[in-house]
Amino acid sequence: MNLIILQSMWAMENILPNGETLPMPDAVTRIAQHGFHGVTDHMMEAKKVAPLMTELKAHGLTMEGQCFPANIDELKPAIELAARYKPHHITIQPNIRTRNLKEAIQLLEGWQRLAEQIDTPVLVETHRYRLTNDLLFTLEILAEMPNLKLLGDLSHYVAGHEIPLDEDASEDIKHLQIIMSHCHAYHGRVANREQVQIPISFPQHKLWVDAFYDLWKWGFANWQQRANQDDTLSFTCELGTRPYSITDQHNQDITNRWNESLILKEMAEDIWQETYSLSKN
Repeated sequence: MNLIILQSMWAMENILPNGETLPMPDAVTRIAQHGFHGVTDHMMEAKKVAPLMTELKAHGLTMEGQCFPANIDELKPAIELAARYKPHHITIQPNIRTRNLKEAIQLLEGWQRLAEQIDTPVLVETHRYRLTNDLLFTLEILAEMPNLKLLGDLSHYVAGHEIPLDEDASEDIKHLQIIMSHCHAYHGRVANREQVQIPISFPQHKLWVDAFYDLWKWGFANWQQRANQDDTLSFTCELGTRPYSITDQHNQDITNRWNESLILKEMAEDIWQETYSLSKN
């Protein structure tokens, strides 16, 4: 049972002080040198995946492959690439918006059938402007599909539902805990009620950083109770470039996202050590 920490390749865009992006090989080298176990990036086109996987293999790194299917068949390219390259897991951002529970379940069950063709786990991400956009609708899905495996990006629900983690949010936290009880991986950023990605190094945001620390602590501990001894939990540091990052009048980040990625990585490591030690007692 172990934690692996990934760095989002999207988060590496515009990462240099002048707002430029590191070439992919240089970005992977930096990620490896700072102790990450791999990256998160799109897994939909072989011509883009092949050179990245070659670079990752040279550094002994793994990958979380993202895809954005709008129907059942659109998952097939990612499934085929996963069969070839063996990423740690596949993450679906379901690119469909429906209020019809039956339609949603038919789609998810179709993806589950495709996922049975490979050994790589296939997870469904909680994300705004996707099938899982609404927290309460996602809870309805889980009530009908208790075996659905999720990847939790809690920032979307905190911002999208304006969840008052700075006040008494006990009922909302219970809802988030139901989501986390189905999670097998996480995407990490800190949100508040109005912004999906706030600078975690700014002192005025400490309350929100602490709130997310507590949420992830609950989620990690819950996963450890469910997992087998040889399973791995993944946590992606996903401090995305603009428009996720807050920028100044020159369209430059107001904080150093690379440094904050390293802070986020350390947070995840601390949470793992804390929860894993408790699980052993």
